[in-house]
Amino acid sequence: MRLFLTIALCTLLVGCTTGDTPSSSQPAAQGPTQDERAAEAMLVNAGGRIEKDGNEAIVLVDFSGKPIDANLMKRIGTLPKLQKLLLRGCPVDNAILKEVGSPQDLQVLDLRETQVTGNALPQICQCTKLKNLQFRGNPITDADLKNVGRLTQLKVLGLDETAVEGATLESLNGLKQLEELYLFSTPFKEENLAKLAPFQKLRRVRLRGTKINGNGFESLADLTGLEDLDVSETDFSDAAVAHLLKYNSLKRLNLWATKITDEALPDVAQLTSLQWLNLDRNSIGDAQIDELTKLPNVTWLHLGSTALTDDGLQKLAPMTQLKTLIVTRTGVTGEGAAALGAKLPETEIQHVYMPEK
Repeated sequence: MRLFLTIALCTLLVGCTTGDTPSSSQPAAQGPTQDERAAEAMLVNAGGRIEKDGNEAIVLVDFSGKPIDANLMKRIGTLPKLQKLLLRGCPVDNAILKEVGSPQDLQVLDLRETQVTGNALPQICQCTKLKNLQFRGNPITDADLKNVGRLTQLKVLGLDETAVEGATLESLNGLKQLEELYLFSTPFKEENLAKLAPFQKLRRVRLRGTKINGNGFESLADLTGLEDLDVSETDFSDAAVAHLLKYNSLKRLNLWATKITDEALPDVAQLTSLQWLNLDRNSIGDAQIDELTKLPNVTWLHLGSTALTDDGLQKLAPMTQLKTLIVTRTGVTGEGAAALGAKLPETEIQHVYMPEK
């Protein structure tokens, strides 16, 4: 009997001990290696900013506007979990970028205002997990876009101030996840606007300063998720506004310095999802300005550098939702602004132009 009790007690103790022991199939997370700690110290001492994940692995390196050299880039390339590399304004060229290799977990690469050219794209496009690739002022051409077409997970593509005309835009048709496309101050042509049709998830498009008049939007009816459109400083016309009426999700529309006149305002007034509207520096006066009162969600409205007068300004009184109204460089007087201000006490009305310092 005594032997039986001893065996039973031992079995109970062993069972309890086994239940409290972590399973060998769930190893504890390992911290950074000595090499990773050395890399961290080197990057921070050089002025870089880093971010880590829950396991203390470096996932972000930011040298924006800071000096960087080949040795630092080579060290960055050793980081096994790197997801974001921000190099805007760095003295980085193709040779220095080559030292980082093609980190397989990289999701964000910012090369704006660097000396990196399209010749580096074969290396960059081996980072097949990239979701955000930004250039600005780099000599990227239409021919270079053929490499970018391999980045099928890309959501953001920045090509501002590059040499892209859009002639080979169809080489990007595989980018089914693309949500943001930036083409500010490029020679992008009207004839290539229709080539945006395959990118049906686009939410934000910047075409400021390009060679378009907007007629190509007639072929882009399927971009129904578009929320932010910038066609400022283009020949975007009254007729082109009608092509935007299918965009029921459009929240921001920048028509600054385009070819918009009073004739377009009835169509603009149908874009009832708008929250932000810039009509600065257009041929707009008092005649149909009351059409804008049909926009129930606009809280920011710019009517500067137009032919608006005090009489037209008072027609905006029903827009009680306005937070900011800009009417600088118009015929609006202090008295007229004050009269509307009494009706819209929650609205900041800017009628005196204040140049930036």
